[in-house]
Amino acid sequence: MSRFRPQPFKDKQALLVSASPSMLGGNRGLWSLRVPLEHLGARVYPDMFSLAQAHQAFAEDGELVDDVLQERLTATVHSFLDLVEADTLYPCLQRRWYEFLGDCTSAPVTQRTE
Repeated sequence: MSRFRPQPFKDKQALLVSASPSMLGGNRGLWSLRVPLEHLGARVYPDMFSLAQAHQAFAEDGELVDDVLQERLTATVHSFLDLVEADTLYPCLQRRWYEFLGDCTSAPVTQRTE
């Protein structure tokens, strides 16, 4: 993906979420995924959500059994969507996202992440 021009991930927003039957919930995989996405120019939301023991985490209605986890997931998704909406409606905020090394935000899209 790093060779494509213009870079398809540039200026895209990403929220990293995982679920796994392990005790870590796929958290290490999210950290491994975060680095290349940021390098490719995606705006990766700072907070991530990992669901440990996912095979036991859901009730019959599809909701999470743990109310605290359900609230945290809901709050994370809502915060992410608010930031995406603000980024879409207010282009001046685009420069407030994390800029990785070599990124020239003021350059035309086709010249970014070279």
